[in-house]
This record gives sequence, structure tokens and C-alpha cells, in this order.
Amino acid sequence: MKIRIVSGFLGAGKTTCICNMLERREGLTGVLVNEFGDIGIDAELIQRGEAVDMVELPSGCICCTLRNDLVQAVEEIKARVNPERLIIEPSGLAVPSGILEALEPIKEKLGLEIEAIIGIVDADGFLPNLESGLFGDFYTDQLANSDIILVNKVDLVPPETLQQVEEKIREYNQSAVILHTVNCRAELPELATHDGIDYLHLHFDHEFDSLALTPEGSYRRDDIEQILRDADEGKFGHIYRAKGIFETAEGYYNFDLVHGQVNFKKLKGGSGNKFIFIGKDFDKKTVEERLAQAKI
Repeated sequence: MKIRIVSGFLGAGKTTCICNMLERREGLTGVLVNEFGDIGIDAELIQRGEAVDMVELPSGCICCTLRNDLVQAVEEIKARVNPERLIIEPSGLAVPSGILEALEPIKEKLGLEIEAIIGIVDADGFLPNLESGLFGDFYTDQLANSDIILVNKVDLVPPETLQQVEEKIREYNQSAVILHTVNCRAELPELATHDGIDYLHLHFDHEFDSLALTPEGSYRRDDIEQILRDADEGKFGHIYRAKGIFETAEGYYNFDLVHGQVNFKKLKGGSGNKFIFIGKDFDKKTVEERLAQAKI
């Protein structure tokens, strides 16, 4: 069973990348999703792409507190479905080295091949995040261990910024294949599989917090957008990322907030409202109150 790890910081485009892979998949494919927060949104969006097999590990870090769960999930998928390829999406706060380290003891027993580690970088937010120093060794680990690095959202930055991003990436990794993408659309090259432990491991401690809500009812889309704009402007404290699915009078929408970009996508259907806000020391009570006021 081939293993493909798709890593990237919050909002870089991991879920979009996996949905693209599933559109082009050949043979049986499994997907294992780990999210930072108590409810799963990425898994629901990926399932809309009709993944063959889906296992979700919400609430916790796949390379730390959920390491045993990761191993059990891989063993379960192997025994139950045995797909040709398993795509693993760690949360935006997990590092690739932790996943490789967790899988190493079971590689030979299960016949696992680490096919590729794909790192996704948000061209618009990468340099500010890196320079802020808030995220420790997260980028060092991700970039150093990636075989393919997608510099995503290149349509949002000028050429000089794109050049600076590439130069910074090369400081961490001289050999990775770098691809420029919009919506993570790219032809991924075939690479030699990983043999043995040949990765850089850096421990990444994060103190992020999340607010996860699954309220009932319908919402006014414009009010949700205003809440997201206010969140981006820091009116509730430090919120780095927000995502979710919510119902309106016109149907269900998926929303994303990352680096000042607020995006909505109309969905064909849904199974309830899901809101996740991720940040540090933000006013959860006020966010909940504003969401309640946005109901129809």
C-alpha cells in the first residue's frame, strides 16, 4: 500500500489538493484525515469527491497524542480495504516527521511504501507567518521533509514575492520539486519511494486553541461574511483560521477564512452546520453570540 502524505499550514490548500487527487485517481484509494478541532469539516468535503475509503481522526494531533490512533487506522484500512494508495492529511498543525516516525515500525509488516510527502505553501501567507516566529519549527519540518512543494495561491502575489518564497524554501530544501499552483492544480511527478528513516525530526509545540460549534438552524450568508471579516480584523482576538459549512435559505455553503481571504462555495447539500475557529486567546463567547445573531 502506497502512502502519500499531504501537509501544509492552516488554510494552505490540503483538502483542495486531495480532492484534486481523487478526481484523477486510478484504482482503490483511501483517505485518512486528521483535523485540529472537535468536529470534522475536511472529511465531509473530501467525501463529496467520493473517496473509496475514509477514516477521520478529529480532535488531537496525528503525530503526537493520536499517534496510536494513526497506526490503528492505517492497520484497519489495510485489513478492510487494502487500497493501492492511502492519502494522509494531517492537521495544519502537525509535522510530517511525526507521521513518518509513527509509521516506521509497521512499514515492513503491512508492506507500506512512503510514496511522496507533499508540502503545500500559501504563497500569500508563508513569508509573514515564517517571519513572525509564532510557529516554531513547523515550516522547517514541513519544508525539509517534503519531496514535492506546491506553492499555492500564486495568483494572489506579485512575481517578486513568489521569488522570495522560492528562495526561502530552498534554504530548507535543495532537492524538492517546486510547483506553482492555483487551487493546488498540478501534475505531480513520480518519485522514488522512501527507504528507512531519512527525515529531519523537529518537535513542534503549539498553543493554539479552537472553537467548534454544530448549532441547528439557518443563517444569513451576509451576516456570516461580516463575522469572518471582523475576525480577520482582530475584533475577537487572534483568529488565524476559520472554516465551516452552514445552511441558508438558499442551501448549504462552505466557507474559508485565511490570511484576509474570505471565500464561499455553494454546496449541493449538507448534513448540518459546522463552524471551526482556530487561534490564540480569542473571545469565544462573542463569536458564539455573533453567530446566534446571524440566524434567520
